[in-house]
Amino acid sequence: MTATADALRDLHTLHQRAKAIRDRLQSGPKTLAVRNAALAARNTDLEKVRKTLQDAQLAVKKNEHAVQAAQSKIDDLKVKLNLVKKNDEYKVLQNQIAHDKTAMGKYEDEVLQGFEVVEQKKAELAKAEAEVKAFADEVAALKKTIDDQAVAQKTQLTELETGIVTAEDSIPADQREQYRRVVRQLGADALAPVEAGACLGCYTAVTTQMLNELINRDTLTFCKSCGRLLYMADGEAESSRGGSEKPKARSRAKS
Repeated sequence: MTATADALRDLHTLHQRAKAIRDRLQSGPKTLAVRNAALAARNTDLEKVRKTLQDAQLAVKKNEHAVQAAQSKIDDLKVKLNLVKKNDEYKVLQNQIAHDKTAMGKYEDEVLQGFEVVEQKKAELAKAEAEVKAFADEVAALKKTIDDQAVAQKTQLTELETGIVTAEDSIPADQREQYRRVVRQLGADALAPVEAGACLGCYTAVTTQMLNELINRDTLTFCKSCGRLLYMADGEAESSRGGSEKPKARSRAKS
């Protein structure tokens, strides 16, 4: 007698549970990588905001230096103004002082506007820094959760893999290599139930001979279409037997 449908069903379940845990172990780091990439992008944007603030502060300093330079020039011109004796030179110096005062006034206006821009950029930077910190905290918490879950998941996976090895003892030795070859190809989908006369792995109808093999369990049966190791779904063996007996009952009724 070969492996029962229940034994193969349990083996299939173990494979599926192991695959689900492997998928979670892989998806966790992938999710974390996406979040870290998003965090890196936010840090890049944060640096741009910081650079904008630095540029605004530099512009204010340049205008402040321009105001100081203009004021020094005006002071020098005023000294010269007190020393000149010719009326024409006096008027030229007055005009130059007036021109420099106008230029200095523009620089002073730009300094005031620059201060407003700096304050605005400081507020933007503070907001951006707070948002990035909050997001970084979320990523750190996610990493801890994934790491903590991975420990338990690896333990569960080890237990399931041990269970699979034990359950594989039900596979006859002469067919074990064929089974393992299918497992290498299809992984957790190496087994499939048969329901309503079809393999639920590829939805191809099984032959009458294969159905009898599955019912009688004289040998392992592999799907001729997809290669999966087949087993009868719950209740299918009884319904299949019942289905095969119904035509005989009708023929006796006719006779």
